[in-house]
Amino acid sequence: MVTKPPVQTASCAVFLAFSLANSAIAEDKPRLILQITVDQLRGDLPFRHYDQFGPGGFRYLMDQGVYYGNAHHAHANTETVVGHTTLATGAHPAAHGMVGNLWFDRATGRTIYNVEDADYPLLTRGADVNPETEVDPTQLAASSDGRSPRAILTTAFSNELTIATQGRAKVFGVSVKDRGAVSMAGHTGKAFWFSKSAGEFVTSSYYYDSYPDWVTDWNAKDFLQNYLGTSWELIHPIDSYLFGDRDDQEWETDLAGFGRTFPHPYSTVDPLS
Repeated sequence: MVTKPPVQTASCAVFLAFSLANSAIAEDKPRLILQITVDQLRGDLPFRHYDQFGPGGFRYLMDQGVYYGNAHHAHANTETVVGHTTLATGAHPAAHGMVGNLWFDRATGRTIYNVEDADYPLLTRGADVNPETEVDPTQLAASSDGRSPRAILTTAFSNELTIATQGRAKVFGVSVKDRGAVSMAGHTGKAFWFSKSAGEFVTSSYYYDSYPDWVTDWNAKDFLQNYLGTSWELIHPIDSYLFGDRDDQEWETDLAGFGRTFPHPYSTVDPLS
């Protein structure tokens, strides 16, 4: 295992893990490449909190990998799709085209949501953004439920991987947000993201005509039910965390009704019922 964490933009860090077979030939052809992009995580923060990591996970990547301590992409607009696409393509926003989560299109005279594409609707009916409950204002600007990477103007690492393997590589981008998954999957991969309206992972007709059985089976397990009546708890005592003694600040908001302090209780009512 050779890892290279983290490369950072101004807004997010990325962990790249390359899993190699034992043969000398395979050293140039990794069996698995895992890219984990963490929005708003500066590249130094994993090391600041290293002592709180359990065995495996990020600790394993950091212990067994190679760390580039001064790797940067220089761009000013620190929004999700800007940083994610920069990390996915290696290009700056002026080249890859994802200059913001939203931009004004002079040709159409309206505001554009970055990965919206009316030509490729979601495969799940009713899985679009619910304007009454959505907490992400940028997604509300989309004029349709369609999504695709068509607005990304440059090639991405995933594209090059597909080309290098003559289409044999299986490339997937998975995220809570549509823009996170679409940017990571590039133009040749498959993207899935979580629909809060449908309570399941969805994709658009850009990627599939219908869901593969393994996606349908996963969604049918309805993992959301496991969280009803539970809460987001801290693993360690709160006073062991940096700024743990400042858990409740006047400027904090009660985002989505989860409260301002730990533990953050989840709903006891299924929002989809």
